[in-house]
Amino acid sequence: MELARTKSVKGNDYSCGFLSPSRFFSGVAEDFLYSGTSALFLLVANLFPSYWYFSFIALFPFLWKVNRASAKEAFRLGFLLGLTFFTFWSLDSFSLAPVSTILKILGGTFLFALWGWAVGLIKQYFGFNPIIVSGLWVFFELVLIKLGYTSGILTHSTFSTPFILRLATLFGFGIISFIVVLLNSFLIKAIEYAAKVFKARTIEFSKSELTWAFVKDCHLFSQRFFVVPQLRGPPVSSIF
Repeated sequence: MELARTKSVKGNDYSCGFLSPSRFFSGVAEDFLYSGTSALFLLVANLFPSYWYFSFIALFPFLWKVNRASAKEAFRLGFLLGLTFFTFWSLDSFSLAPVSTILKILGGTFLFALWGWAVGLIKQYFGFNPIIVSGLWVFFELVLIKLGYTSGILTHSTFSTPFILRLATLFGFGIISFIVVLLNSFLIKAIEYAAKVFKARTIEFSKSELTWAFVKDCHLFSQRFFVVPQLRGPPVSSIF
């Protein structure tokens, strides 16, 4: 029994309850793919104001992965997102003040990791709720502004449009961040709903129309190859 259990554990690449190094690094690489993509979109939206609309899909890869991750994995995703974003965001400051820049990157990365962990933790208890996720982002962005990290990660680029500028003037920057993250979150819900509907329709088709079509085709096949035409007698002359 113990030998079989040991083999099973080794077969799953576990050792003493921990992932093997290969599985760990492959997981980190996969997380970096999602977090790095979101960081790239955020950088494009902030560094190039004409591409402000990238903000509306910037957090989609990150949130898509967080929606399927545990709280611990969400912390790692947030850490990778913050590290990538703040490292490239602060490249110009390295030559002027390297020590303070490194400390700023580490602090911002830790805050991003806390936000990811909070999203993952709440998801475990309440599910993936777009309103809660958006509210957590507003609080997180407010902390970054108060600490002097940025003037607004999502709001920094969207203020270039007149409509959003008026909206921010009326309700403050928080409503803009809330709407942007809400749209990113609703995009995930929309894709999941579409996939669920498509899957249901595929199953329904396979059980009804596909089966009926198969029966019809088999019947046609039997008619062509297995049905022998009956012999017909010679025509009988008509009696007048």
